[in-house]
Amino acid sequence: MRSIILFLVYIIVCILSLPLQFILLIIVRPISKRAAAVFSQKVVWLAFRLCMLISGCKRQIVGREKIPRDTAVMYAANHRSFYDIILMYTAVPNQTAFISKIELKKFFCIAQWMYFLNCLFMDRGNIKQNLQTILEAIELVKNNYSVYISPEGTRNATDELLPFHEGSMKIATKGKVPIVPVVFTGTEDILEKHLPWVHRGKIRIEFGDPIYPDQLDKEDQKHLGEYTRGIIQDMYNKAKEKEA
Repeated sequence: MRSIILFLVYIIVCILSLPLQFILLIIVRPISKRAAAVFSQKVVWLAFRLCMLISGCKRQIVGREKIPRDTAVMYAANHRSFYDIILMYTAVPNQTAFISKIELKKFFCIAQWMYFLNCLFMDRGNIKQNLQTILEAIELVKNNYSVYISPEGTRNATDELLPFHEGSMKIATKGKVPIVPVVFTGTEDILEKHLPWVHRGKIRIEFGDPIYPDQLDKEDQKHLGEYTRGIIQDMYNKAKEKEA
């Protein structure tokens, strides 16, 4: 029943979004991209909160106070579920653009809101395109937009994180912003374990202490992806211990 209601709500939101998106595209964004992004993030926050309510999700947010407020950041997270994004956008305190798989462009309504939010897309297997995406992400953080990326590169519902793509770390090093480690637990229990049906459950997001790459020793700077993965893996292990 939840899945059917969510589908109907998605259709309704898409229809109601059309006039808003038209105004943003024709009037607001040509004047101010940031104003369009700020408004869009509020709309997405509201839509995702509604989605979690219908899904029966009880969210827990830990460590939000650790996120720097005086600078853009690069969020680096483990990736377990589609609900990671839904939970993340209801938790971040700053203007944030996501790096997502290019397949999401097929969903017109979602893709249009992502456009207003300055989100970027990666085409797995297309090295040249991925490099361009990283360069665009670097420009975003330099312009004070935080960027969210899952350095594993794909969803992974096991307890062992996949290796992090070192290239994604250039967003922080070249953009000169801190990395905020992010850990999700329980999000895969809502959808992926029951496809195509949505089940209620508890979902948790934890923000870790920011990592300042220029303050690390040379060896850790050289393998920043591995270093960041180690921190997130440790946070995940401790979160699972608390659940047990």
